[in-house]
Amino acid sequence: MSISATANAAFQFLQLALDAASLRQQAITSNIANVKTVGYQALRVSFEDRLRSEMSSASGRDKLSDASLGRLRPEMEADPQGVIAVDQQMALLNQNDVQYQALLKVLAGKLELASLAINDGKK
Repeated sequence: MSISATANAAFQFLQLALDAASLRQQAITSNIANVKTVGYQALRVSFEDRLRSEMSSASGRDKLSDASLGRLRPEMEADPQGVIAVDQQMALLNQNDVQYQALLKVLAGKLELASLAINDGKK
């Protein structure tokens, strides 16, 4: 895998992870808003489990290939447990926010490195 392909896969992974965090925030806030709604089915986002599965089935340097990442779109789905505990949802919301902020910092660092490379090391 070339450097540009690796960089592309890294950016694609960051985009997917940010998309998953954004979608997860929507699911959690919907769960909190509907905590007392009769018949409401709690929502969750599947991404990390599918990522782990994809990573374990891939081999070597192709673990983050464009093709494998293309199959990992985050999806909102009904939570099979279906129970909404507001305190648990708030904790998940906080955890998701921390992860989102960390992903943004990683992305900013990657973009800064790309900018330095494009400008021959000049800011």
